[in-house]
Order: sequence, then structure tokens, then C-alpha cells
Amino acid sequence: MTSLITFLGKSALDPQKGYRQATYRLPDGSTAQTPYLGLALARWLEVERLIVLGTSSSMWDVLVEHHAAEGEEESLRLELIEQVQCGTVDDALLDRVHPMIERALGRPVQLSVIPAARDLDEQQVILQRLALWVARKEVLHFDVTHGYRHLGMLALTAAQFLESTRDATISAVYYGAFDMSEGGLTPVLRLDGLLAIARWVKALAHFDASGDYGVFAPLLETDGFPADKARCLVRAAFFERTTQIPPAAQQLRTVLQALDTPLKGASELFRDRLRERLQWAQGRSLAEQQRLLALRALARRDYLRAAILGLEATITLQCLELGRDPYNYQDRTAADELLQNELRQGEHPEWKKQAYWTLKNLRNAMAHGVPPSFDWVKNFLADPERLGQRLQAEIQRLTQANP
Repeated sequence: MTSLITFLGKSALDPQKGYRQATYRLPDGSTAQTPYLGLALARWLEVERLIVLGTSSSMWDVLVEHHAAEGEEESLRLELIEQVQCGTVDDALLDRVHPMIERALGRPVQLSVIPAARDLDEQQVILQRLALWVARKEVLHFDVTHGYRHLGMLALTAAQFLESTRDATISAVYYGAFDMSEGGLTPVLRLDGLLAIARWVKALAHFDASGDYGVFAPLLETDGFPADKARCLVRAAFFERTTQIPPAAQQLRTVLQALDTPLKGASELFRDRLRERLQWAQGRSLAEQQRLLALRALARRDYLRAAILGLEATITLQCLELGRDPYNYQDRTAADELLQNELRQGEHPEWKKQAYWTLKNLRNAMAHGVPPSFDWVKNFLADPERLGQRLQAEIQRLTQANP
């Protein structure tokens, strides 16, 4: 289903001229003369349903007076006009008017008197009603032309809210800019670019918490980024989550190369921020890439992943020092066993011995998920701040010799 969610403003009844009309220039260049843009948008968009929200003094009568048949429901129309002027329209009256408005508009209509959204409680009421009315995966358009000015901000919030809670698709947000009228024409602007920016902000926060590069793919594709390059982000996320660092880096280097070219739309605003988050893939060696990923995992408090990658970076360095292949499992195992034997025999500085076994024991305790044998490990696992500080210190000490 496709629906247009629109707000009603207050009536501007002039005893001499009646309701103020405007000739709106729609995005495709066509025009429509109406006192209420929502009606014209509903016809132009050919939506299946119209959701109209307004306060007790909004111009509900406009929906009737400009579309109902001559003499239709005369007493009810007069009652509606009177209640609008008194600011006392309620849902009970709208329920009585509803069939007439629906016949006039030729499509299902949802009408509701909403509070003025003065505070969080009133704002939540509006969002809760929308969540009840909007079906899952519904396609929505918003019109924020009329109504209180702050309702435009609420509509943008509602769009994000419905995307998250109802899996809705927000097709567009329209605003008839009466103050920008020229030559008798009022332009209808699209404000959904603001939603695109909000989606990017949300995606960056999601990535910083989860490390999932795939969250950026649909945003980039929407702005014309090549689909095959966007899919590299999804594949990179899979490879990194399964600790396949080389193929993850390869996928991200492909994306980084594409990001050298300016992007379109909201994506361009975030191109540099995205590049920063992918930059680890340019690390000069596997050890450097593992080290950077370990520190990034630690920054989002993924302690186990940080310990795993920090230890793997240490083993990679050991392979390189011995001239062994860091990409070969047998060589990595042999290098790690040799390092452990050398540490036990005192062939390395005390700081390295302490750092390695601390990282190893913390990694094992978190990976196995059973109470650790050592009290000092238990103490670290009981304090997130101490654990984070200790992991960072040991990872830095063990990998600072990175070639």
C-alpha cells in the first residue's frame, strides 16, 4: 500500500476572498491550484490512501467545501465549519464527516485530531497513532506544507520512526514553499534529502557499534554508486566477521579506489568519514591490519575480538621475524609454539613475556566463557575499564614493532 501522510493547518478564511489559494508547481513541472497541497499531491502521486492529521482548529472544512457535492450533508458541513472556527473539532465529529470526505476524494482516508506536539508526551501520541495506522513495509509520502512549523521536524522524525518500527519505505517528503512563490507559482520542494543525511548519520553510528560495512551499501547505491562496488562492502563485512582479514582488505581497497571520485547526493557529505573507517585495509602488512582492527574492536568494547586480533597480530610478526608464511596455518602454529617456548626460557624481555601471557590468558578466558583459573584474570573481567585499558596496553606493546 502507498499512503500520503499530510498535516492540516489552520483555516485562513477571508470574508471577501474565502480560503487562500495557491498554484503549486509540482516536481514534474505540472501545476495544481488548491488551498491545501495534500489533496493535489494525493492525486498527483496516485496514492492508495490519505492520512490527514490536524489539530482541533485545523481547516478540516476545506476537505469538504472544495470537494463535496452541492448541498451534500448541509447541516453537517455547517457544523464542521462552526467547530473549526471555535477550535473544537474532535475525532467524533470527524468520524461523522469521514464518509463524505472519502466519497469526495475517491480513496480511503484516515482522519485524526492530534495534539499540538508541544512536548514529548504529545509528540509521542502522534508517533504512536501513526505506528498503529501504517502497515508493515508500506510505502509512504509526507507533506509538511501546512500545520505548525515544528510539525515539519516531527514529520522527519516520524519518517525515521516508521522506517525502524514498521519497516516502511519513505518515498519522499514534500513542502510547498509559499514564501518562495514567483510569478504566481509556488514551488513544491522535496526535503527527503534531509532523511538521506539522517540515514547516513544512523549508519555511521551503527557501523561504529557493530563494524558492519554492509550498512553503507544501500545508501551508496541510492546515490548512484556502482552496485558491484557496494556489494564489496557486504562481502568485506562477512570476511572480517569470520576473521578472514586479507580478503576483507581486498574488498575494501576496491571500494576505497572508487571513493576517490566524488559521490552524488548525501553520500558525498560522508565520503571522507567512510574513507576513514575503511583505511585500515591500506595497512602495509597483515600484522598492521590486524593491529588496527584489534584497536578498532576495542574502541567499540568488543573485548574478545580485540584480544583475538591482537594475539594474531603478534603471531604474524613472529612469522615474519622467522621468515615463515603468515598466511599458512602450520607456519603460524609453529611460530606461536616457538615464541611460547622462548618466553618460558627467558629468551625475551620481561615486558614481552608479561604482555603475551596476559593477552593470551585474557583471550582464553573470554573465548571459553568459563570462570578463569587466575584471580587476576577474574579481576580484569569484572571491570570493563581496567580490561579495556589492559588490552590496549598489551596489544600496543606486542605489535609496536610492526614492519
